[in-house]
Amino acid sequence: MLPPRHFSSRRTLAFWFVGFSLLALAVCARLADARNVFTGEHVELVATDSHYYVRFAHLQQAAFPRFAPFDPYINAPVGASIIWPPLHTGLVALFLRLAPEAPERAAAWVDPVLSLCGLVLLSLLVRRWRGEAVALGVLALLALVPAAVEAGALGNADHHVHEPFLAALCALLLGQALKTRGVMLGAVTGAVLGLAPLLTTSGFVLLPGLAASLPVAAWLQRERVGAGVGRVGLALGVGTAGVLALGVVLFGEPRSLAYHGLTAFAPLLALGLWCGASGLALLLERHRGGWLSLGLAVPCVVPLLPELSRAWQHLRRGDPLLALVMESTPLWKDPEFAGQLLGPVLVLLPVGLVAVSARAWKERDASAAPLVLGALSLGAAALLQARFSQPLMGCAALCVAVGWEGLLRGAAPRVRSVSAVALGLAGLPLLAGALPHPRQPDASPIGRVRSTMEWMREHTPEPSPPWDASVRPGWSVIAPYDMGHLLVLWAERPAVATPFSQVPVHQEANARASAVLGATSEEEAYVLARASSARYLLLTPMDGVLGRPEVKLSDTLAFWLREHAGLATGAWAASARFRLVHDSVESRRQHPELPHARVFEVVPGAELRGRCSPGALVTASLELETGRGATLRYEPRATAGAEGGFSLRVAYPTVRDTRESDVLARGAYRVQCEGGGGTAQVSERAVREGQAVDVGA
Repeated sequence: MLPPRHFSSRRTLAFWFVGFSLLALAVCARLADARNVFTGEHVELVATDSHYYVRFAHLQQAAFPRFAPFDPYINAPVGASIIWPPLHTGLVALFLRLAPEAPERAAAWVDPVLSLCGLVLLSLLVRRWRGEAVALGVLALLALVPAAVEAGALGNADHHVHEPFLAALCALLLGQALKTRGVMLGAVTGAVLGLAPLLTTSGFVLLPGLAASLPVAAWLQRERVGAGVGRVGLALGVGTAGVLALGVVLFGEPRSLAYHGLTAFAPLLALGLWCGASGLALLLERHRGGWLSLGLAVPCVVPLLPELSRAWQHLRRGDPLLALVMESTPLWKDPEFAGQLLGPVLVLLPVGLVAVSARAWKERDASAAPLVLGALSLGAAALLQARFSQPLMGCAALCVAVGWEGLLRGAAPRVRSVSAVALGLAGLPLLAGALPHPRQPDASPIGRVRSTMEWMREHTPEPSPPWDASVRPGWSVIAPYDMGHLLVLWAERPAVATPFSQVPVHQEANARASAVLGATSEEEAYVLARASSARYLLLTPMDGVLGRPEVKLSDTLAFWLREHAGLATGAWAASARFRLVHDSVESRRQHPELPHARVFEVVPGAELRGRCSPGALVTASLELETGRGATLRYEPRATAGAEGGFSLRVAYPTVRDTRESDVLARGAYRVQCEGGGGTAQVSERAVREGQAVDVGA
């Protein structure tokens, strides 16, 4: 006789059907922009941190099994240690290893795959501890809300993909540890929290809200006997600080206290916060050890006060780059942007917070404290900078799902039905994000500079082996900061300014580049460029000069070179120090006759010498032909001295046998002046070494 067959309940079948449907929508939402990411010959990654992750992962492959954060091509000529998380970098390197012949194509899949894996694992864990309804609610929100979708979208290889899942996972684990008073589960939660900064630079922002939940949980359950919340908190502190300390020793700088990297700051902050929170919890539980725990927190936190103050200034956008980029926009100042990122969560979260808080108060449910305080702390951070909306989504999804599940469970059947329909209607607009995006011919904001970068890689001499981080480059490129990651990947040339910020070496390098681009005289810009060992300037569209809002863009060197190619115009004489070597194939949208990007070489300039009448005006004329077929008339001027001698510096050679420039002279210099003049042939060497050339009759 055959044994009886066991069938899953209808409820379980319904869970798996809805769950797989939501996962399918999550896949569609993350791959919706495939037509604009895979454009045929090229892959358009999300600008521009994903591009640097491709280079950073390559550098780690070369250094394996060591982790080598130093990159001499960033903030040249000094170089910089990159603070990006080592574990995520390793994951990107693994994807690149799977497709070494197409690294950017491989990198495009990093975040979608990680995002979907996180969705599955988190949903299963929420189902185990919070039930099927809550699991489906969390899955629906993280699958479709734009802030979560963008973190894991196709074409993205950035570390922010981990933040929603880490925030939700840590709040869930801590809630369960507080509910069961599980010291071992508390240590596991601490280990996960310790891994967070190794996966994302924003990992430490999870600590304050979760630490604040300990005394709240202890107060809610102050009458309960048995292992206390304080002991769970101490286990958390040991787990977090232990994993972080190991990570700092293996990958970071143990002797530094800088908040922005893997330094001693991270384990000390974790230990201080958890000791302080555990101490308060122990005191609420009437344990004398609370004073000792509080006392241990003080020496951990006091040395960190200067860095905490600096972190607070950066949170308030006290950095030139943070003040500009969209991800640093304060959501409280831009409700429309907040709506685009968070959608219905803006309405559902306040109700969910109230419902979870009321339930925690009524049932003395300590597991709700991490959800509420995690969402509140991350919500406050997101109000100050939009970048924190991604970790906020993790705690927000849990709060909304738990709160609304409790409300609907206790409501009348008709109210539940109406509410379910209303929630479904509120989420309908999110489904549009799962539809394939139309192909946009000019969707990428950076695609128009790719050919210029490739030209630089093929036509400029190598300053050093580009993938050998042990060799310092001989020269660098100054460009707008948003070109920095593209220069080191596409052009394989060292950049002075980059999108990196907050760290002093990044701020100083960006300031050096801004001083050159924002200079109001050519000689000033030349001296500053030489001080940064800059051999080339790459000029692309700019809205202003980074860190120098008082400077009018139209008065700057960058504007003059890009708009007028360094030719004589207005207050600017023809350039003697910056030689145009390339105009991009791509044209400007509004002015198709002009190139989108221009490359200039920084040169001492050859010195034309000759004689004219004393005090005569001297003009040297040279016709130039660009790679686009345009003709430029280069006419530097000087005035003869009291004895008739003149010296005139010029930036262009007259030879045509060079591959390092596609802006070429059509003949010799024709020097005109009263009482003299003649012609002059100028070599490449004379221009690059500042040699003197006599003007012949």
